[in-house]
Amino acid sequence: MRKRGTAKRSGDRPGYGIVLLLLLFMLAWGGIAAGAVIRDLGDLSQDPLSYLDRNTADAPLLPPPEQARLNAESDLLYFAPWHRTEPRHTPDHASWGFREYAETPGYGKGGRPHPKDWIRKMAANAHIDDYPQRIFPAVTVNRVDFRILPTRESHSRNPKGPGKDNPFDNLQESSAPAGMPVLVTLVSRDRKWFLAETSHLLGWVPAADIAAVDPEFMKSWENGRYVAIVRDKAPVVRGKRVLFRAPLGAIFPTTGKDAKQTWIWTAARDARGKALLRKAAVAKEAAADMPVPFTPRHVARLARELAGEPYGWGGLYGRRDCSALVRDIFAPFGLWLPRNSGDQAVAWKFISLRNLSPAEKEALIVRQGVPWRTLLWTPGHIMLYIGVHNGKPLIFHSFWSINTQDADGKRGKVIVGRAAVTTLHPGAELPNPDSPRGGRLAGLEGMTLLGEPPENGTAEQETKP
Repeated sequence: MRKRGTAKRSGDRPGYGIVLLLLLFMLAWGGIAAGAVIRDLGDLSQDPLSYLDRNTADAPLLPPPEQARLNAESDLLYFAPWHRTEPRHTPDHASWGFREYAETPGYGKGGRPHPKDWIRKMAANAHIDDYPQRIFPAVTVNRVDFRILPTRESHSRNPKGPGKDNPFDNLQESSAPAGMPVLVTLVSRDRKWFLAETSHLLGWVPAADIAAVDPEFMKSWENGRYVAIVRDKAPVVRGKRVLFRAPLGAIFPTTGKDAKQTWIWTAARDARGKALLRKAAVAKEAAADMPVPFTPRHVARLARELAGEPYGWGGLYGRRDCSALVRDIFAPFGLWLPRNSGDQAVAWKFISLRNLSPAEKEALIVRQGVPWRTLLWTPGHIMLYIGVHNGKPLIFHSFWSINTQDADGKRGKVIVGRAAVTTLHPGAELPNPDSPRGGRLAGLEGMTLLGEPPENGTAEQETKP
């Protein structure tokens, strides 16, 4: 999906009977508040490592030579923006957001309506009709939000959102860590915004978060020796100063290591907007040489690092949605994935689950799915299959809520808002939940085997860029 993922450990949660009484009470009042607990979160260990099969935990999920080949392909994709002279995206794609919201300026922070000419003024500043213009390679120097329109203002069609209890901003496409190669394809008239593309993103970014790179910089950065961050929000330090905190899955060129630290290149922006190389360090245990050996244990360790992380639509508040979670987990292994769940589903071998009953889907997942390298997809949501527990498939995913409907047809929702281990029926115990016969399982349309090439079958991809 473009989106939807903190909870305490399972031992800290109240008993299920008390929880159910609380849920029934809240349903009677017309909805369920954030922070409610579903049974899966109390019954299942939220430590992904606890679901490893001891017999296969350290067995390669792909032959090492094949993983090395895929890692080399991932490197090419990652650095591709620096080697293009034309944008990858069409003018229609680049201008999509202006058309989408021209007639519906919506509401911003605090429920304030945006002026009717809000989009028109932004389009004039962006001079989107001149796309592409002033093309140059660059690098992110901070964690940066990629916006659908050149503004930090939020957009909601409902005056009650967005906010931290409803973290959905229609203008948030995604986020990227510091050190990401980009190609700038348009500069706003006020020079405060750049339209930029990475290997998997297109969006407007603040100019102050981007620095132009020259051939010498690119040669030093693209040195063939890279590390992936394997501890989320790892401090990146220069001397005694913390420059920033790198998210799990971020990639940096390395210049060596000592007993305690791994040395990496970072980028700074000078007064002219040019990129400068800066040597920095991360704790040795926070970074790993790429590609990390692709084994169930290593995948589970990365998942464990993100378990319980609050959900973040499109990277809002520095958090992850479902597809960002999956993408970041597999980046250290050199397995490239696109941005959105529909695209991720068809990036590798796709096995259709359409036209199957829930029981048939479950049987096929258990029979053909490979724990720790299989994705399960329903339109708008992507999940990692981690194996079978008590005869049922388990998944690790980041999701916002579970919809409910009472006997009178009144709709509500349980807000989970975190990355969690669940069954394919999270919230099955709730009174009259939507899709009571299948939960997530009923809506599944496919599973994807990472590392195996796509076949002729395709999934319906999301139409929103």
